[in-house]
Amino acid sequence: MNQETQQVDGRSNSHSLENPTTEKSLLKYILRVLGPGLLMAGAAIGTSHIVQSTRAGADFGFQLIGLVLLINVLKYPFFEYGHRYAIATGENLLDGYKRMGRGFLYAFLLLAIVSAIASTAAVTFVTVAILQYFVGAVLPPVVWALVIITSCIAILFRGHYRSLDFAMKPIMAVLVVATAVALVAALISLPGASPDFVSPSPWTLTSLAFLIALMGWMPAPIEVSVFQSLWVQAKGRAAGQKVTLKDGRVDFNVGFGLSTLLALVFLSLGALGMHGTGMVLQESGGGFITQLVGVYVQLLGAWAGPVIAIAALATMYSTTLTVIDGYSRAMAVGCRLIAPQLKSPEKLYLMWMGFVASGALLVIMSFAGSLTRLIDVVTIMAFFSAPIYGYLNFRLITSSHTPAALQPGTVMRVLSWIGMIFFVSVGLTYLVIRFV
Repeated sequence: MNQETQQVDGRSNSHSLENPTTEKSLLKYILRVLGPGLLMAGAAIGTSHIVQSTRAGADFGFQLIGLVLLINVLKYPFFEYGHRYAIATGENLLDGYKRMGRGFLYAFLLLAIVSAIASTAAVTFVTVAILQYFVGAVLPPVVWALVIITSCIAILFRGHYRSLDFAMKPIMAVLVVATAVALVAALISLPGASPDFVSPSPWTLTSLAFLIALMGWMPAPIEVSVFQSLWVQAKGRAAGQKVTLKDGRVDFNVGFGLSTLLALVFLSLGALGMHGTGMVLQESGGGFITQLVGVYVQLLGAWAGPVIAIAALATMYSTTLTVIDGYSRAMAVGCRLIAPQLKSPEKLYLMWMGFVASGALLVIMSFAGSLTRLIDVVTIMAFFSAPIYGYLNFRLITSSHTPAALQPGTVMRVLSWIGMIFFVSVGLTYLVIRFV
């Protein structure tokens, strides 16, 4: 797969260097360069937003807005390095890990096997819960999960990047419009908490587990940066042209900014519609989604139900699609880097999709009665793996394997160290409190 990828160092490509002001419009330019960044947003905007951000707003009102913004800032460099390395070198991050030493590649693959199954199970379970809001519990959750995963595999295997890129743009458009309408309506119509209601503080030891779970997938687990580097390569191959650092930055920043904005939107919806109402959030998938949609139906009218539900379903299906593709693509590329004699990237890609899907279905069967418990377990795991993935990316992007002129500057380097120290220190604090 890697050998077939075109070099994407775009300094020699005049079309990609085109000034956006020479296009018919800035919007046309952005739509042209969007791709991997939008797919990253599709992978990010999902469970962390619909479930975790909404729970944060429902439980604590607007108190956690600062934490959501902080974790997005601290993770920004590690995601940006996925785009940067692919554009600077024409390679993906897995190639770079191997250049630093096989041990780095093995470390990623071992962690990614667990993450792939757990993450796919979590996002698929949420998608099932939303789908059941429309169709009811006519089939067991695991059967609906099988249907959803099979449809995603069919889309991906028939067209790979082109199908994924084509499907993502209308899905994200539905999501943005629906959430914008819902938030405006909530700001106008929802009364919020009663004046005498006192919000509980999130800054307690008992809330630490939820805070870590919230941050683990906010905006996404850091291994998604590997997917980005693979999508950058696939975009160059599909478009038949090179990608510049300038275009790549626009693509990445739009996608990352969109995911951050929508995290704040879902937190606000939870704060305005659930916080201070006396509602006890249910753990089951169907119960939680019914509560989320039901609040807006009751306070805004019947029209709000489809708006919220469509936004949520579009979000989660796009996330499931991109998560299955990203992990399967990464594992297939990793296998070929370890064993170059493997000559069939298509079969490897399909094999890993089947493996990840099977593992995810088993996990869903085990957590069928508790959506929030599954999500908390998966997102806490992601928080503890964050400094490992972050260190891999930071070491690679600042090594001799990245051209010096395209390495990050002082601000990004300092921010990277602050982020890694933050993940380790908060993680150790949680372990001490939890086990000691």
